[in-house]
Amino acid sequence: MDKARINASIARAKVYIDTLTVDSDVNVPETVVADEHKFFTWDNEKRTPSEKPYLFDWSYYNGVVMEGLFDITEAGGDEEGTYLDYVCRYLDALIVTGEDGKKHISRNLGGYVDHHGADCYKTAALLVRASDGEDDYMEVCRELYRDLTDEKYVNSTGHIVPKDYTEAALGHNYWHSWAHDKAPKYKVWLDGIYMLQPFIAHFAAMTGDKKQLALVNERLSWVASTLLAPDGMYYHAANSASDVCPFHWTRAMGWYGMAMVDVMEVLPEAYLEERKAALKLFVDGMLKYQKPEGLWTNVADWPTTDTNRLETSGTAMIVYTILKGVRNGWLDESYKEAAVRGFVAMAELKIRGDHLEDIYLKASANNTNNYELPEYYLADEGKGAGPFIMAYSEMLYL
Repeated sequence: MDKARINASIARAKVYIDTLTVDSDVNVPETVVADEHKFFTWDNEKRTPSEKPYLFDWSYYNGVVMEGLFDITEAGGDEEGTYLDYVCRYLDALIVTGEDGKKHISRNLGGYVDHHGADCYKTAALLVRASDGEDDYMEVCRELYRDLTDEKYVNSTGHIVPKDYTEAALGHNYWHSWAHDKAPKYKVWLDGIYMLQPFIAHFAAMTGDKKQLALVNERLSWVASTLLAPDGMYYHAANSASDVCPFHWTRAMGWYGMAMVDVMEVLPEAYLEERKAALKLFVDGMLKYQKPEGLWTNVADWPTTDTNRLETSGTAMIVYTILKGVRNGWLDESYKEAAVRGFVAMAELKIRGDHLEDIYLKASANNTNNYELPEYYLADEGKGAGPFIMAYSEMLYL
């Protein structure tokens, strides 16, 4: 592809990202976090403690936006430290000193609880990455990691999470949700793999926890074999190979792809050949369904229609997965072209004015077709804006 066209797409993306985040008069981290009636403009679910006692400003759809900005910093695109400052202001606004004198995620401001499920822990991966190992971020990470992995820790509802909400038959994967002690219809979702495994892997690598690193690899291996469909793609969710939610939702598969490459950067060498093979299989399966425009539809194996649109969040995740895989030598250089084409297509076709469009809000893994609701295609939704920023950061490495 023409280099000038690529550079123009990168520049266009930067303007969008800055307008949404660091240059915004509305999306001011400490102001939004401190007021339960204020929300980031990309937070289209707007969950509050009174309505849903979890997530709130501490959420994966805010976390992926912030993690994307952190990625820009690591990619060398933050010479003045503007993005890093923005990220740290968000994290710092959520951390308080408890009565025990220790640092915690504020349950008031963050809405974090230790009995909800996978979604509550995604942003913790950013805390690990931003930490120097001895700071407030690390202190909070220790608490969150304990919640998920300590087989002696009894949580606020009287449960031990790694004993009560993981199963050997599921490759020791966690249930996607464990609120109210009730498993969802499908216990393992591709979404949940991304919400938990990068955090666990990065913290385990930092602290030398070989047991958890082995479990992370086992969990990914279970997904790679159990949720793989005959057409080379993956089911949204499953309880076993014969009990699956049969939709190939591109964003769900994108979460899984991002989980793989984010985990692989810290996994021991002994596991990498298996993971590289799984990554290649995943990407090969996805590339069969890349549309001529360079994008993927919301349900990847269905044709493009007004209700199954060329969708931004899933496309951004696939682009990020491929580019990071190539950059680290886990995928051949020949894969790069398809990813660059996908990024350019997003910049040219989906950035309209100040907005990134056609991001699908959500879809439940319940065996109903809730993947084609026209009202769910939104602009600037965090679950798409965040991965788009991550994809942009990978383009910077080029």
